[in-house]
Amino acid sequence: MSSPLLSDLAREAQRLAGLGFMACTGGNLSVRLPEPEFTVAVSVSGIDKGRLTAADFMLVGADARPKPGETRKPSDETALHVALYQATGCGSVCHGHPTYAVTLSLVAGDHVRFQGIEMQKAFAGTTTHECERLLPVIDNHQDMAVLAQRAVAARVAEVPAVLVRGHGVYAWGRTSTEAARHLETVEWLCRVTYLRRALGQG
Repeated sequence: MSSPLLSDLAREAQRLAGLGFMACTGGNLSVRLPEPEFTVAVSVSGIDKGRLTAADFMLVGADARPKPGETRKPSDETALHVALYQATGCGSVCHGHPTYAVTLSLVAGDHVRFQGIEMQKAFAGTTTHECERLLPVIDNHQDMAVLAQRAVAARVAEVPAVLVRGHGVYAWGRTSTEAARHLETVEWLCRVTYLRRALGQG
C-alpha cells in the first residue's frame, strides 16, 4: 500500500519519535483516506515509530476492524482513533506519550490550563496568546470503548487534543502535519507549565 498521505504520516511518526514522544514501540498514528467508504490507515501494532514507513499502516473500517485482506494486527487503540474521526471530522490522529504531558496528567484535575503563552497559537484556530486554553484530562481505561467515550465527551473545540492520565496525548488535525503539530504543541505547553510550577509560579 503506497500513498503520499502514508508517506507524510510516516515522516511525522519518525519526527515525533525523534522528539521522544513515541518511545520504544509506544504511540500510534492514523490518517483517513479519501475513499467513498469510511477507511482509516492506522499504524500496525508493535512497530518502532522511529522506523515507521508507509508500508507499516493497515486499513480499518468504521467498526475499527481490519478491512478484508488485512492479516496484520492494528494498534490496540484503533477504536479510539475511529471515534475521534467520527466525532471531530478530522483527517489525522497522532497519539504519543510525551514526558511532561504525562507527568502533569498525574497531578491534574480534569484539565491542564494554559494562559498567556505565545505557543498557544500553534493550535489551529487560536490567533492570540491573550486567551485561556484548557487541555482536557481523562482517566485511563483498558476498555477502548470506554476510553473512546470519555475522550469524545471531554473534548473542547479550542484544543484539538485530549490527555489521558498516566498514559499520553491524543491529538488530531486536518492533516497528519497538523495533528503532529498539535501533539508537539501540547507537550511544549505542558513543559512550560511544569517548569513554571517548579519555580513556584503556577
